[in-house]
Amino acid sequence: MLKSELRKTYLQKRKSLSQSECVKLDDLLLIQFQKMDWSDVFCIGSFYPMETHNEPNSLLLTRYLKAIIPNLSVVYPRINATDNSMEFYEETESLIENKWGIQEPAPLNKVLPEQMDIILVPLLIFDGEGHRVGFGKGYYDRYFDKYAYSNNRVGVSYFDPIPKIEDTDQFDVPLTHCITPWNRYEF
Repeated sequence: MLKSELRKTYLQKRKSLSQSECVKLDDLLLIQFQKMDWSDVFCIGSFYPMETHNEPNSLLLTRYLKAIIPNLSVVYPRINATDNSMEFYEETESLIENKWGIQEPAPLNKVLPEQMDIILVPLLIFDGEGHRVGFGKGYYDRYFDKYAYSNNRVGVSYFDPIPKIEDTDQFDVPLTHCITPWNRYEF
């Protein structure tokens, strides 16, 4: 299928999940997350989940990491819609909602890409090669392409992969890993 079709299909599948189904899936995601090796992680890029889209609860995952890793730094993206860029900033208590309804940290302490060990990546669906379908704005792909370094890009999905996304292109940066409620994938 094409990205546009997959985006519609999986956004609808996610929106059709009840709140109790999402809580169950989040708990199962946490179990898969706990099976990963976090011994060399000191700074993790994450995302604030969009509740209106039944996005996986990344806050549950980062709370777990904070409990097992002393002094873990969690950072979150801020989107610059003017130039279509994205940068990560340290977690702050005051959040700002952007024009898409996504929570963002106050832009106080910018974190450079090389400071992050892992970045949790939101998505709607992914394929067996680690390509993902997000909301179509390309912020994450541009961010990953802009910085020539290899940190782990861990997708978080309620759904297992489809075989192949038909219209990937040279600008799509694949994930290195993905977790679902039932499996962990490495690409």
